[in-house]
Amino acid sequence: MKQFRIPRASCTLLMIAVSLFAVCVAAQDREGSRTTLEQRFEQLDRNGDGKLTRNEIPRLFDQLDKNNDGIVTLEEAQAAFGGGQRPPREGTSGPQSAADASDFPLTFKKDYFPGMKDRNGQWSGGTETMELRAHDGKLFASLGYWMDVPYLQPKGDETWTGAQVLVKESADGPWRVDVSFGENYLRTEALTVVEFTTDARGKKLPAPVKMLVAGPSDISTTGEKWATAWTRDDATGKWTKTSIARERRSAGARSFASHRDKVTGIHHIFAGVSRGAIYRGVYNPAAPGRLRWDSEPELSGTGRPMCMAEADGVLYAACGIKDDSPQSGGLFRRLDGPQPKWEVVYRWPYKITERGDEMRIMRGLTAVPDPQGGGHEVLLAARNYGNVIERIDPAKNFSVAVELNIREFFARLWGLAEYRGPTLTAYNRFVPAQHPVTGEPIHLVGVAVIHPQRAAPHNGSWFLVRRADGRYEAGEIYDPAHPLPAGKGLDGTRAIEVSPFPEDRGRVFYFGGYDCANRDSHNTAWIYKGTLKVKP
Repeated sequence: MKQFRIPRASCTLLMIAVSLFAVCVAAQDREGSRTTLEQRFEQLDRNGDGKLTRNEIPRLFDQLDKNNDGIVTLEEAQAAFGGGQRPPREGTSGPQSAADASDFPLTFKKDYFPGMKDRNGQWSGGTETMELRAHDGKLFASLGYWMDVPYLQPKGDETWTGAQVLVKESADGPWRVDVSFGENYLRTEALTVVEFTTDARGKKLPAPVKMLVAGPSDISTTGEKWATAWTRDDATGKWTKTSIARERRSAGARSFASHRDKVTGIHHIFAGVSRGAIYRGVYNPAAPGRLRWDSEPELSGTGRPMCMAEADGVLYAACGIKDDSPQSGGLFRRLDGPQPKWEVVYRWPYKITERGDEMRIMRGLTAVPDPQGGGHEVLLAARNYGNVIERIDPAKNFSVAVELNIREFFARLWGLAEYRGPTLTAYNRFVPAQHPVTGEPIHLVGVAVIHPQRAAPHNGSWFLVRRADGRYEAGEIYDPAHPLPAGKGLDGTRAIEVSPFPEDRGRVFYFGGYDCANRDSHNTAWIYKGTLKVKP
């Protein structure tokens, strides 16, 4: 049974759970004897030949095979650990990266089964689970139908509903359709919770107003296409469309953010639309959907605004780089005021190809406390060109450091000399959470990587756990009770959310995803539930 494990902060030297040598060192500390080391060596020597190979100890093999003969002997283990020397924590791109580690296990169970009708007779399927969000004591999931075959058509008794949002109202309750946006909408690109503290003039509201906002993509074949934001009335469950901007090709809001202008005092909602522009809106209870949007964008002429985040009261947006002109994309900072401006503070390395813009965008922009103890927030984000997670420090003139190299990390985790498979990291965000055992802050982020075996149980999906000091561990999502067919996989973790249900007490996490990657797909969207097996 696959388990998701996160390290305990107080047990640094015991964190390489599957590693022979972390166990050996701990055993020596307890017993002061090499006999325990020898016994553990024999346990991991699966074929009994007196030697350990890379397959038997993948994570520390290169470090301990001193003579590079392709094996580790007991003598080499004793030489390394007999004198009490402790192994360095396994890394991928530097001392702040960690390989797979252990502290508590999650048991995974498939929670959503696409391709059926809900309790109200509404059809729900989906090729991709785009995002998961907790709101109003419930859990919401946004679905897309990109690459669904036959494309944009009914399939037998299935109904073409267009992009949807599902809701789960209790820990043991089923998923049901909360809204189907209609046949002109393909994917619910963005789903977020926005909190307003002021009205459109900056007057403080009696109480903050939280709203669930969705951004389905418009694929209308006739008439104008619109980027829209749909808001949910939690009292009635009704969704209302608000129109942001006309667009010529595919239209949709890819990202949302909220920010209170430090000069005007007005709390705004921001939408990054697919044609490369950022629009601003305000809370207006008298307007349809309670939102009113400005007709002109605050920022335009960039690539897709994939993500936005607020760090220390400043709003940032990561917009895809369209070309070599300086203002065509990058990390932008908003300068607040009655006439706000956006300025580029970082343009990352990029590559222009004919196959889309994946090599020119940045994903998952999220603010986290400075891991170096600076007392301020830094920004995390992932880039597919370079396959890295970067940390950007506004307090140090936006200096950039690589926190994790994704390819190196998984190559080391899987005992490979090199990982050459596909990668994509942080589809949406680094999800803040609390370690259910130690209480320390962590962040969870989804990845799309392909295990070299590509067979059960390694055809599930993967995610990363970031600790506050910038170290990472990997978790694998797989439910043995619902094995995947040969040649099939979960193919990418897009969304993660902590369970909002009180009885789960922070011990349950939800994961969703699938990436069609231009492949014909049908009912491939997935949601799994990960439950902590042991009591904190």
